[in-house]
Amino acid sequence: LRLEYRSKLLNPKWRDAMINQGSGGAYEISQRMTAMVGWAATAKVDNFVFDQASERYALDDEISKKLQKANPEAFKNVVRRLLEASGRGLWETDESTLNRLRELYSDADDLVEQVASR
Repeated sequence: LRLEYRSKLLNPKWRDAMINQGSGGAYEISQRMTAMVGWAATAKVDNFVFDQASERYALDDEISKKLQKANPEAFKNVVRRLLEASGRGLWETDESTLNRLRELYSDADDLVEQVASR
């Protein structure tokens, strides 16, 4: 699993290639986040994988904006999966990170529901 996540999800070159693909690439990122939570429920996924995934996709302002623009629902899923991992005890992180993820999720939800403007 480490090799899979280092070669794909945590690899900046892979991330950038997916983002450059637009909606489909954002969807692929989203699906890998879903799979990561699934694997973590049944096998050991190191905490650093979640840390780096959150930093590279949700907490990086430039990347998160690109993901939201390409596929708002996919971005919302990325953040939802990180919050789920923490809530299920699969990922240990600090409260400030969780608060930022909650804010991002709320903003993404507003965008998807067209409550807020882009």
